[in-house]
Amino acid sequence: MNEFPMLTPGRLRELVGFAAVARHLSFARAAAEVGCTPSVLSRRIASLERSVGGPVFLRSTRRVSLTPLGEVLLADYRAVESALGGLNAGLASQHAEPAGRVRLHLPATYGRRRVAPLLAGLLERHPRIQLDVVFDDGYADLVAERVDVAVRIGRLADSRLVARGLAPIRRFLCASPRYLRQAPPLQRPEDLANHRCLSFAPLQSGALWTLQRGRLKRPVRVQPVLATNNADALRDAALGGAGIVLLADFVVGADLDAGALVEVLPQWRVPQPTVQMVWIAGADRAPRVRAVIDYLGERLGRAVPGDVELGIATS
Repeated sequence: MNEFPMLTPGRLRELVGFAAVARHLSFARAAAEVGCTPSVLSRRIASLERSVGGPVFLRSTRRVSLTPLGEVLLADYRAVESALGGLNAGLASQHAEPAGRVRLHLPATYGRRRVAPLLAGLLERHPRIQLDVVFDDGYADLVAERVDVAVRIGRLADSRLVARGLAPIRRFLCASPRYLRQAPPLQRPEDLANHRCLSFAPLQSGALWTLQRGRLKRPVRVQPVLATNNADALRDAALGGAGIVLLADFVVGADLDAGALVEVLPQWRVPQPTVQMVWIAGADRAPRVRAVIDYLGERLGRAVPGDVELGIATS
């Protein structure tokens, strides 16, 4: 397919609707993005299919997928959209108040402590937006789970996504004074092997803790007496004297300030994880999604300027 049928205003609306369905694999979500009902969008797609000479989607009661003809049409659409500087941006009602439902996927503890307090302000600024928020430390498949925006902590590699860096977090090795009074000596990273340690199970590095001082790195494999996917449970155990824990500032910062926990090996640092907000390329053209991205980016702070396509660059 080398060119589109004659690009009348009606045909452009059909193509914009087609691209939205291809992005969400859902007629309902695509209709909300382009500002029409699912039945109207279905009629537009049917008209487009008659024009291009075949079906562009396979539809069942449970899923929508592109046909080979649809994949070709989508590639052509993206090429034209890029050349015109964003075809659907000129057709969508981008000056209207953002409206519609946005699905957020957030890390459990970071989401509750850093993001949840911001949601009331987001809804106050954009009263026509509705939020579906999932707090889960697992990595969601944004396409399969129909997630509009996710916050992720750690290395990213999905080339389908665009990322915006957020303010960094810092992790601390710490323990209660009660534990340290009866614990073995702790003067160098290797000494951690002789200590009772508490491990956050979802960490990509698992029970391998790497400490760094300047360019010197010391990986230490600990044997956790407690491993869990709940950071608050680890904090409670550390406060109770169960052992040494590796947790982020948003979990233990107040306890360190109050002296309830004490940083150990303070001359050494653990790697600082990357925190990024991510979404499927093109999803931010929907005003409701862009409004959420911009609000959270403003409140959580950017670690890097702009948005980065993960398949092209890293941040």
